[in-house]
Amino acid sequence: MPLAALAVALAVLIGSASSASAAGPTYSLLGHWVDGPRSGTIRGEANGSYDVTSMSMATGKFSGTSVVEGSTFVLEGTEEGTVIHQTLSDPSYTAHDEYTLSILAGGHLGSNNGTFYDTAGHTNFEFWAEQTSSTATTPAEEAAKKAKEEAEREKRATGTSIICNYEFATSENTCVASVGDAGAPPSIAPTGTVTFTTTTGGFSSGAQCSLAPTPTSPSVASCSLVYFTISSGLPSITASYGGDAHHAPSSGKTQFLGMGTEGTFEAPAGPSGQYPNEVTVGTETPVAGTTVEGTAQGADPNPLPVPIILPAVQANLDATSAADLRTVEALVGEVDVEAAQNGAKVTELDRSLERLDARAVELSKSPNGAEQAEAQKLVKDVTQTNEQLTKMFKVQGEYAKDALEGTHLAGQEDKRVEALDAQAVEALKGATPADQAKGQALLEEANTTLEALLKATKQKGEVVKKVIGNASAAASRAPRLARIRSAKIKALGYVTIPVAAAGKLKLKLHLNRSALNKLAGRRSTVTVYVRVDMILPSGLVRAGVPRSFVQRITLKRTPKHRK
Repeated sequence: MPLAALAVALAVLIGSASSASAAGPTYSLLGHWVDGPRSGTIRGEANGSYDVTSMSMATGKFSGTSVVEGSTFVLEGTEEGTVIHQTLSDPSYTAHDEYTLSILAGGHLGSNNGTFYDTAGHTNFEFWAEQTSSTATTPAEEAAKKAKEEAEREKRATGTSIICNYEFATSENTCVASVGDAGAPPSIAPTGTVTFTTTTGGFSSGAQCSLAPTPTSPSVASCSLVYFTISSGLPSITASYGGDAHHAPSSGKTQFLGMGTEGTFEAPAGPSGQYPNEVTVGTETPVAGTTVEGTAQGADPNPLPVPIILPAVQANLDATSAADLRTVEALVGEVDVEAAQNGAKVTELDRSLERLDARAVELSKSPNGAEQAEAQKLVKDVTQTNEQLTKMFKVQGEYAKDALEGTHLAGQEDKRVEALDAQAVEALKGATPADQAKGQALLEEANTTLEALLKATKQKGEVVKKVIGNASAAASRAPRLARIRSAKIKALGYVTIPVAAAGKLKLKLHLNRSALNKLAGRRSTVTVYVRVDMILPSGLVRAGVPRSFVQRITLKRTPKHRK
């Protein structure tokens, strides 16, 4: 079909929107149309479509857009009674269409008598057009819509707030939503319901509560729900008020203090020619009674692994729970042996724990008996995983403390491996078969000690593998023996707060100047890692729920002042 004919057909369809000059429009053309060529009473296949997006039922003027075989046109026209006059145009072409509207056999508005002429010299081309969907409203519908909008505009404004009180003895939060009348006096107490939504956890009696008047404040109504989560780390909760006959909707949101990766770090300038004396960490404690521990360490990211006994994933757990549990356990093992100072990996572990907690809560709230049974199994595994992770962070902190204080409470296995290593090196230097045999035996004992630390860990880091591999390879390099060292924390600072209050918290990590200077050497800058571990109290997890974050910071040596 010639482009002119296509364009005309499209113009005709759009032109179906009514115009009013001599007579007012009969039909509303708002909506989607299809059109195509016609020969007498025979309709050809549709080759275009258009949308009438604007129309005045007072004047009959309408407008819209149309596309025919990839060409786009602007549609404008008027409806006079049932007669359509319209133009279809682009910058270099214009078609003039005319047709009469009626209700077609299929029940749709349209025309089978359209004709057009255009600026390309075509005349009396025939086309058909049919409205396939309408966006028009009847006068009654339009009046009702305007009345509703006017009523909504006249409603009294409201304000919604939400406050949650966490009781860590029961791991429950009582969340109170308050809705206040913000209109001009006299005040009217809001009525209706409030809906609670949250990213994790759930509510013990559904997610809605009905407002009741507040005796001490006539303009405020409130209601409450119990929020529940396995962990003490609290998510964001939103309370949405739906409004009533007199009041407009509103919503309020409370962002509970959470760990995530939130923290600010300050390192004041040190004395002339020296590094800073301390690092200050600003953070937030989610719950009163939280144990907070901060460590500053050198660039060695591989503390000696901690024996971890993680739960076996039970075959009868649902697929989602099993996947969540495997993810968390894999991350626990990875953080233990190679990523204790990797901020992204520690954050990933925190988020996976939160998802696992939320899954357990979701199952526990299900009315399905089988899912409740799965929840019991999952809660048990979550508890064991949290306890092992808590133990791991505590031991890693103790290693840093021991290194600074010269004790060996947590580092005794590390020292034992070093002692065995030193004895093996000395024995292997001997020339006699007995010396070599003794050296091999000592190496095997050192290997066994390291492997015992790793045997319960889900993922063995490559660094730890190298430690063990170095010991096994030592005998074959007898002329070039070097000390076989286990991974050690280069501790710079340590602080702990056994029972922290909820709210903003500042940790001051006093740096060991001797250790810092040894780590930095002659450099003017040095990279250190600051890790903050929190053990949040919980009524469900005896050892508490761990949350951590890590920050890599650069310390600068203060330039020397000339005398």
